[in-house]
Amino acid sequence: MTNDEVFTPFPWQIPPWKDFSAVLLLSGGAGSGKSALAAEKMHALCLKFPGSTGLIVRKMRESLTNSTLLYLDRVVIGAHPKVKHVSSKHRFEYDNGSILAYGGMKDREQREAIRSIGSQGGLDWVWMEEANAFTEDDFSELTARMRGRAAEKRHMILTTNPDSPSHWIYQRLIQEGKASVYYSLPEDNPRLDAAYLAALDGLSGVLRDRLRFGKWVQAEGVVYEDYSPAEHLVDPFPVPRDWRRIRVIDFGYTNPFVCQWIAIDPDEGMWVYREIYRTRRIVEDHAREILRLTGDERIEATVTDHDSEDRATLEHHGIPTTAAYKDVQRGIQAVMARLRCRVGPDGKRIPKTSRLHLFRAALEEDDPELKKAHKPWSTQQEFDAYVWTKNTDGSFSKEAPVKKDDHGMDCLRYGVAYVDRLRGGNPAQVLRAARSHHEIVDLLSTNWR
Repeated sequence: MTNDEVFTPFPWQIPPWKDFSAVLLLSGGAGSGKSALAAEKMHALCLKFPGSTGLIVRKMRESLTNSTLLYLDRVVIGAHPKVKHVSSKHRFEYDNGSILAYGGMKDREQREAIRSIGSQGGLDWVWMEEANAFTEDDFSELTARMRGRAAEKRHMILTTNPDSPSHWIYQRLIQEGKASVYYSLPEDNPRLDAAYLAALDGLSGVLRDRLRFGKWVQAEGVVYEDYSPAEHLVDPFPVPRDWRRIRVIDFGYTNPFVCQWIAIDPDEGMWVYREIYRTRRIVEDHAREILRLTGDERIEATVTDHDSEDRATLEHHGIPTTAAYKDVQRGIQAVMARLRCRVGPDGKRIPKTSRLHLFRAALEEDDPELKKAHKPWSTQQEFDAYVWTKNTDGSFSKEAPVKKDDHGMDCLRYGVAYVDRLRGGNPAQVLRAARSHHEIVDLLSTNWR
């Protein structure tokens, strides 16, 4: 469809197009037309109701640029004579007085920007794109702002691919019936070609169940069973300058190159606060970007995979490196220990007591190729796909994870092993290799396991 054509919905899109429930959830497989429907509906509402205020929001405002905004500009709104895109204000302005703004909720600055949108902060229409990236608190905050007066009803749309059954969207909106829910599959979009469907068919495990068949399922045999977005993902905050900081790198080109910045608080809790997760970029270019993003932060160590040529490239650009400790089993056990919450006297887990967290908006930029291929494009997305290998009888071995889509997981292991001072060999061998009095003291204080 081009921007001078009238929107003609697919058969599955007609009922949600007519549905003006307070909360409308569009859940389904990849490419089924969920976002297209939401975009067209937001535009139509702004045209129909003069003076209305709409908001399109993603967790990170930056991720709108090459996806949702392009679609609105080129397909939905385009050169409409009664609408102009005022990019400096992050909004579309309609001749009838309506505005369709866009923004994010990754940090305080982006939240404050969207709080100022609308008459007295009130909104008539909201579209939460990639809604599974938001927290329930994000949803509640936006719900509280649905007090516009342009029409008799306010309307909120959430579009998402399925996630874990423990996700708040599944628990609250689907299980508790707090939304009008519509499901769709890739084949419900007649414009998808056979190659796209074949690519989805080629997925495996939980990604195939979710993106191809639209199922809200938990991965079987997941390595980090204690991982929970509600527990381990946190909104960004200014990292105190006196906290220790390290960088951890897993090299890649066809596979993702991953660099994580990790802050260590005074109690040795770990916080992944920044991340590069990119394919098809040479190490030399990554080195320049790493230095730019780091700025004047004091980095204690850059722990890397063992590729000597790539390490030499980093060091040539002024980034000294430390070889990672690579015992997979011990590294996984150490990460598991940090993800686990403490248990109270009543035997129940105490929330927010784990010792490894990730900023929700740690990722610096999206990788469009990874998204197009429906592969994980951040460390956070790897948790569900990181599973144990299977035995011949179908049981899970729990000896080694599947070596696929694990580049961020490798980085986490390297980082935890460094902070927790894991070492190989026996104590005598490692002490002889110690390079300083400080390192010897660290080693003597380690429990050899």
